[in-house]
Amino acid sequence: MAKEHETNLGRFIRSNRRQDGTDHVFMSVPDHLCPPGWPKTITLPSEGKARGSLEDPVFLAKVRREAEVLNARLDQRRLEGEIYRSDQRNARALANIYFKTQRFRDVSEARQYRNKRDAMLFVNWAERRGDPDFATLRKPDFEDFLALYDNRPSQKLELRSTLNILCTEAMEAGWRTDNPIARIPWTVPKPAREVVLWTDETAHRFAQMAQQMGQPGLAALIVFGLQTGQRLGDLRTAQHGVNYRTGMFQLKQSKTGALVKFPVTKSLCRMIEAVQVEGSPYLFNDADTGAGFTSGRLSARFNEVRHAVTSDGDPLMLLATLRHSAVCRMERAGVSLIQIASVTGHKLACVHSIIARYAVDREGFAAAAMMKLNQVGGGDAGDFIDDDPFAGVDAKAELKSVYRSPPPNPARPGHLLAAKLGQHRHRLVLPPLSDVWGEADEAGNIQL
Repeated sequence: MAKEHETNLGRFIRSNRRQDGTDHVFMSVPDHLCPPGWPKTITLPSEGKARGSLEDPVFLAKVRREAEVLNARLDQRRLEGEIYRSDQRNARALANIYFKTQRFRDVSEARQYRNKRDAMLFVNWAERRGDPDFATLRKPDFEDFLALYDNRPSQKLELRSTLNILCTEAMEAGWRTDNPIARIPWTVPKPAREVVLWTDETAHRFAQMAQQMGQPGLAALIVFGLQTGQRLGDLRTAQHGVNYRTGMFQLKQSKTGALVKFPVTKSLCRMIEAVQVEGSPYLFNDADTGAGFTSGRLSARFNEVRHAVTSDGDPLMLLATLRHSAVCRMERAGVSLIQIASVTGHKLACVHSIIARYAVDREGFAAAAMMKLNQVGGGDAGDFIDDDPFAGVDAKAELKSVYRSPPPNPARPGHLLAAKLGQHRHRLVLPPLSDVWGEADEAGNIQL
């Protein structure tokens, strides 16, 4: 023990000096503190050269790093062992167990919020049904709960995912031996409306407005996203020196772990360097904070740009469709599927699915085919009508996704003026209110 205190290796870490002068360093946890499945003895370091002297600073540093990791994992295993010991085995107790696990802490804050919300919806339902033991719930019980959300397919899908996690945790805790959610098929909802793809012209128009509204970082993100097809979450967190160095971009995608690496044009390099904010490591920054976009701030800033650049009835543009738009844009340029997948990080099957879903250029091919057939018969382009009577309506006669301006909020006049004038609200130079809103009537109400 003198050696342990002398070298300060950490809890439960011991060392014995061998005859050849090297040290045998190991972790030994007392039986009453050892969680189930934890080895009685673990030799350090577990990787690389196993024999060395604690007087060697390199060997000592390696041992200390691994000792710190092992002690942290030991604490986590002991905590998990404690939280699985519950006097009650109902839905609320299981949800509380899940909220304390490493699996819950590893997901993003946004996902934590959604999972907690969905878990509590099920907990409240179970308690209204008599708060049964979780092990007694069967597949029909879960189907009864999910049936309440048949008219909300997207939320139903989220709830099924959370229930699957809870059942997995119940199996880990030894509360049950099966996962009934695994026998309930995934029901991915179809898009309620047609997805509107970005074009170079649309991206340029939105980027110009973002620049005019004092958000050059958003303008650059839109352009870069359409050209490269990266996920919004990855673009928000991309950093100088880590993901981008002059002329080259690389990224380990947060969702799949796929590594993408590709060169970028000099014009994109100039754009990225032009929007760089001193003191921030991020490529794309919110001008309000001088730091990288959070998910909420990116959505809010884009909504302001969309309000300013879009009129009622125009196509509804979404940032989330930049990725699929980039795939279609590359396909139109003649890029092969494997090359597209190498840039965007998609699987080949996903690239093919995206292209098939949006029927890239199929309408143009069909029109060209009919015109050629007509020319063979001696006709010309004048035999066809100029206007498309199906414009704005899809094949099922359902409306396409269109923009609807939000109702005015008297409590936030600055927000409304920013949208109407195309200026960022923090840099807004207000004209006389009468120039924008009109004169007040006799009752003092301003008419929009």
